[in-house]
Amino acid sequence: MLSLYNVIMQPKIDNNFLPMLNREKKRLKIAVKIVFLILFTLLYAEAKTFPVCKEYYYVNENKTKEKSTFLEKILKEDPKNVECMLKLSSLYLRTNRVSQAFDLIRRAYILNPEYVEKQNISKVLDLALRLSRLNEMAHKNQDYELYNELGDTYYEVGIFDEAAKAYEKSLKLNTPQTEVEIALALTYMNLGENVKSEQVLRALTIREPYNFYANYYLGKLLKNLRNKEKEGLVYLRMASYIISHTDVHYKKKGEKKILQKDLRDELHGEK
Repeated sequence: MLSLYNVIMQPKIDNNFLPMLNREKKRLKIAVKIVFLILFTLLYAEAKTFPVCKEYYYVNENKTKEKSTFLEKILKEDPKNVECMLKLSSLYLRTNRVSQAFDLIRRAYILNPEYVEKQNISKVLDLALRLSRLNEMAHKNQDYELYNELGDTYYEVGIFDEAAKAYEKSLKLNTPQTEVEIALALTYMNLGENVKSEQVLRALTIREPYNFYANYYLGKLLKNLRNKEKEGLVYLRMASYIISHTDVHYKKKGEKKILQKDLRDELHGEK
C-alpha cells in the first residue's frame, strides 16, 4: 500500500511523457546557454566602456564653475569615468587651465584610447599627450632643460600662461639663463604683464649691458607699452649701436635686416 508521502512526492510518470520531458530539458539547456552568452556579452561590454557622465546634464550650461565642481566631484567618486574626464578637460581648456586639461586627456586616453580618439577633443590629443608627458618628466626629474622645452612648446602654440609657468620653474632650478629670461619677458608681454616684463629685461641689461635683445625689447616695451618714450629711446639707440658694431647671435636667418629696419622705424624723427 502506498503511503501519502509516496503519492505526493513520487508521482507516477507516464512512459509517453518521457520523450516530451527530454525535449523540454534540451530546450531549457539551450535557453540557459543563450542567457549566459547575453550576460557575458553585457559584462564584457561594461568592462570595455565607462559610466555615462549623467550628473553633468543637470548643471546650467552657462555656469562653467558649477559644472567644473560637479565633474570634479564625480571623478573623485569615479576616477575612471572617461566621459567625465573629457568633459572636465573641455571646461579647463575654456578657462585657461590648459595643463590640467591635458593631464585629464592623457589619463582618459590611457584608460580608453579608442573612445578618446573618436571625440572632438582628439584634435588636441597629440599635443596634450606630448605636453602632459613632458610636464610629468620635468616635475619628476626637476630638470630645467625639460621645463625650457615645455615653455618653448607652450609659447609656440600661443598658450602663454603655461609657458610663463614653465620658464619660471626653469629659472628657479637654474639661473642665470639669458635666452630663457628673454623668452619669459616676451611671454609676460604677450600676457599683458608689462611690469613683470620690464623687471626681467632691466635686470638682464644690468647684468649684460651689451645684450642686443635685452636692450631692443626693453626699448620697445618702454617706448610703446609703458609710456616711457625717452628712456625707451635710450635702450633702442643702444640696441642700434650693438647691432652695427658687434657680432649678434641671431635667432633666425635674415633676422638682422628685419631688426635694423624696425630700429630705423622706431628711431625715425628723434632729435
